[in-house]
Amino acid sequence: MDLIAFAHNNKLEVEGLSFHVGSQCTNPTNYSQALHLAAGIFAEAKERGFELKLLDIGGGFPAHYDDTVPPFRRLAKMINAELDRLFPKPIEILAEPGRFLVASAATAVAQIIGKAVRGGKLCYYLNDGVYHTYSGVIFDHAQYPVRSFKKGPTQICSVFGPTCDALDTISLTEQLPDMEIGELVYSENMGAYCAASSTSFNGFPPAKIVHVNQ
Repeated sequence: MDLIAFAHNNKLEVEGLSFHVGSQCTNPTNYSQALHLAAGIFAEAKERGFELKLLDIGGGFPAHYDDTVPPFRRLAKMINAELDRLFPKPIEILAEPGRFLVASAATAVAQIIGKAVRGGKLCYYLNDGVYHTYSGVIFDHAQYPVRSFKKGPTQICSVFGPTCDALDTISLTEQLPDMEIGELVYSENMGAYCAASSTSFNGFPPAKIVHVNQ
């Protein structure tokens, strides 16, 4: 409230409030708590003569990376009910569902450039890694299952990127078949932030982006 009053005293118009509960938020309580805090500020602002018109509920809507992510409709139902209960109708509601919209829009395809057996465990080295398209493993603590186009019996494998850096570890627990150098693997749901945070570390260029119209 002090900040709203300060802005008003300096001839700035405060349109409303915004919050962000954190990326890939799977806990609906985070939204509920944020909405209650915002509603309290809206009410106090009105008492002090300030009319707020807008609420930006940010992003954080979870993409369906796997079945542990709750259905979006459950989260939307709760948010809509709280908005109807806590805020009067004239208020404009904004949202920023970036990851939720685009995570499923890209699939990464990589080539096996190395193969080894370490401690009895099959290891694959790809021409893509956590410094590139799999950067979400580091920045988002996300897991992008690596899948093979080849069918057949699988075993638990380790999958690494190309940079020879120990951090460049995509996964230590992938179920993959016995493949050869030159074969391709893929990971789905790579549309959110993966390309944006890709680098050219150790001289390896980012993956080429190919647009496919369906």
